[in-house]
Amino acid sequence: MRRGISGTLVVLLLVGGLMAPALAIVRASLDASQIAAGDTVQLTLEHDGRASGQPDLSPLQQNFDILGTSSSTTVEIVNFSASEKTEVVLTLSPKATGQLTIPPLSWDGERSQPLSLEVTGAGGASQSGASGAPSAPKVFIEASASPEQPYVEAAVHLTVRLFASETLYHANLELPSSSDAVVKQVGPDDNSRAERNGQSYQVVTRQYLLFPLHSGKLTLQGPVLDAEVAVNQRSPMANDPFGGFFNGLSPGGFLRTVRPVRLTGNPIVLTVRPRPAGAVSSYWLPASGVTLSAAWNPAQRTAAAGDPVTLDLDLQATGLSAAQLPDISSLLSLPAGLKAYPEQPKLEDSTRSGQLVGSRGQTIALMADTPGQYTIPALTVTWWDTQTNQPRVATLPARTLTVLPAPGSVPAGSTASAVSAPASAPAATPPVSGGRAPAARAAAGPLPLTHPSAVAARKPALARSASEWEWLSIGLATVWLATLGAWLWSRRSRHPSGRPGGGSSLDPSQLSPDPAKERTAFHAACEANDPRAARAHLLAWTAACWGTTPAGVSTVAARIGDSSVVDLLRDLDRACYAGGAWQGGPLAAALTELPAAPGKVPRQRDGLAPLYP
Repeated sequence: MRRGISGTLVVLLLVGGLMAPALAIVRASLDASQIAAGDTVQLTLEHDGRASGQPDLSPLQQNFDILGTSSSTTVEIVNFSASEKTEVVLTLSPKATGQLTIPPLSWDGERSQPLSLEVTGAGGASQSGASGAPSAPKVFIEASASPEQPYVEAAVHLTVRLFASETLYHANLELPSSSDAVVKQVGPDDNSRAERNGQSYQVVTRQYLLFPLHSGKLTLQGPVLDAEVAVNQRSPMANDPFGGFFNGLSPGGFLRTVRPVRLTGNPIVLTVRPRPAGAVSSYWLPASGVTLSAAWNPAQRTAAAGDPVTLDLDLQATGLSAAQLPDISSLLSLPAGLKAYPEQPKLEDSTRSGQLVGSRGQTIALMADTPGQYTIPALTVTWWDTQTNQPRVATLPARTLTVLPAPGSVPAGSTASAVSAPASAPAATPPVSGGRAPAARAAAGPLPLTHPSAVAARKPALARSASEWEWLSIGLATVWLATLGAWLWSRRSRHPSGRPGGGSSLDPSQLSPDPAKERTAFHAACEANDPRAARAHLLAWTAACWGTTPAGVSTVAARIGDSSVVDLLRDLDRACYAGGAWQGGPLAAALTELPAAPGKVPRQRDGLAPLYP
């Protein structure tokens, strides 16, 4: 009977020993059942026997962030019997407070048992004092936004403060990005100390600017702190007679290690107002201040035809970035005949008194080929004052540009005035002080005041006889005709300057009145991609062919009339006055001949001309 019982016990023990590993092949445990918000907890998973894979951790992601993972495998030999065990240790950061459940986790087809974890608010059970009452939290975050009801795309000032009463290692404070707002940090961090509830803290203050991208209720994730804090663990060598001095132990026999912490601030909730109905411009500038300024060069706003006048515009907005400012050159309205060549804008962001200031600088070259007065209307930039909730404008007053004839140009009708001037000169009355000289004399060039004839012409007419007047008139006419002849000779022998960009670098001796030579020089300048030389030789070529100097390239383009050539000539003008790369090959290929001179029609010859017409 005893033998039967003994045999049965042996079988049961053998079966129980074989089934035991299957009944408890995956086990889960926590190093603490209660933690405070911001603290972490370690979850240990044990797998008996050889593990063929890794545990499925996806069920943890609903309530926890996995900050760290480590694994190890151990082999134990007892009574010549080997057993293997795999262990995975997870560092978990709770996403919420309250009673949380760690769900069963699958590993090689087996599941662990569920666990319960209580997460208290700051100053909870894990940070209680000796009396059991909750103590002040060791680490916490505060965040405040102003205003809480901003306009869409307007700046929101966000202040984040990190309070820590213990040393943080490898600390990283971030404001998570969002597709609903643009986040920009402003200025460096500020470090200070403060006391809360009898606890002293080191405080790190960081400033941000938020720009909400759409209206309505907006909820953004709060700032997140990732760091490590020191912890003391009781060491097996706590009884070391040297107090752990040679073993890296702190006084009292504790082994100092670190553990990760993750702390998330409260969400940022904003009520974003839409663009108001009173903002009717094509752009939207919600700011606390906007300034618009201009500088002219030359300051008198006077230039010769074909020469540029430079306008420097500067738009600054407080509470906006430079990228949010409109293109000022597109807002500038110009009169007919005045062309604009804007340069690339200069964008810059700066901080003044803790506020973001965006600046957009724009340089524009203005040029006209026809003399006259050009009035530029007032430039107005409309913006919305976020302090007073009303529209405002920044305005530049209207300005007038005076474009004078180009040096050496012949005004229309000057020949007729010059011919009639000698007959009217003796009867002309000297101008009154402060008046203007007669138009005919101004066109031909005034006589030198020190010339004897000019001095004699100022003497009273009653003091001279009729014969003296006749001789004086003849002398005056002779001097005038000599002056006119010298001027015409110099005009034909001198090449027009055509000064691109405020003056050509070509020497006048390089220009020739020969059309063929100037055409060759023009094509050579185009092939060399030299816009200023090409412009100068083009004007010289047209002057030699037409007999008169054109006011500028636009005059040549108007005479040619071919749209493709006109576009190429405009590109040449832009390169001369606005700068930048220019390729002259297309213009040289398109402009091989010039049309006939204005007002002239080539004469048709039928056979030989008569010997005696």
